[in-house]
Amino acid sequence: MMREKFNRVLITGASGMLGKAFQEVLNLKYPDADVKALSSKVLDVTDHDEVMSYIQYNPDLIIHTAAKVDANFCEDHYEQAKNIIVNGTRNIIELADACNAKVLYPQSFLIFDGKVNPINEETIPNPLSTYGLLKFEAEKAIVDSNSDSLIIRMAGFFGGYQKDKNFVGKIIPVILGKIKSGVNEIEVGDRVWQPTYTFDLALNSMILLENNESGFYSMSSLNSASFYQLAVKITEYLGIDSLISVKEVSSQQFDKAEAAKRPHDAILSNEKLDRKGMNSQRNWEESLLEYLDDDYYKNMIKDMEI
Repeated sequence: MMREKFNRVLITGASGMLGKAFQEVLNLKYPDADVKALSSKVLDVTDHDEVMSYIQYNPDLIIHTAAKVDANFCEDHYEQAKNIIVNGTRNIIELADACNAKVLYPQSFLIFDGKVNPINEETIPNPLSTYGLLKFEAEKAIVDSNSDSLIIRMAGFFGGYQKDKNFVGKIIPVILGKIKSGVNEIEVGDRVWQPTYTFDLALNSMILLENNESGFYSMSSLNSASFYQLAVKITEYLGIDSLISVKEVSSQQFDKAEAAKRPHDAILSNEKLDRKGMNSQRNWEESLLEYLDDDYYKNMIKDMEI
């Protein structure tokens, strides 16, 4: 049964990559909806009283994207990370229960160890990092509650332009900086992931919500790529591949510099989405090309006078 519309939507962590994408999709699909998109500066999810004050708003959907997403930070600041990721989620659950609101919880693929691929909805999580452990603990809190929830285990993603704190957002300024300084080669590791556009994730999530879906779903772009392959495509799509070459190296030399342990390969299968005919994900190359074909990156290249 299709849901007619969402009247009042509360988004936590709204200034982040996913939060921004959900705002964009909601604006396109539900322009008349009352959306409260709250950044951490406006709504501190660790503050119980502050969270519960939104009972008066009475949301029918809570998109809970607020989290401490810096996995390396979480290794060194366990209590602070747990307060945000786990205790913050428990506060959101209480608000949802009080308002009879549905909770959408974006989950990280880092709750898996990557020993078994592809990863589907039946794969048992085994986090390698503190971040993954805390995200899984938050997920279990949602499952154990009485809340109507949709938990979407998402692949690693890109999006948000200046908000992009993941590989795509980090590697582009590095590449441009090397070109400007006269360096014509960059080394990139061979760790494998599924670069997935935040807009595609948000749009596909709303399709599930419109169909009143609950429970677990895996969601990722079609096909996978190593960081090396992704970097090669980035230079090609930005039109700078003639100025710098990308050299593939073992990711182990970069892993040593990271506090948080990550799986070398973690490939999600959209098995349940396919089975229900709700898979709107695209090939990562198609969505990456669309994302990079934007004035933000064109101006970045122009400003660096490359």
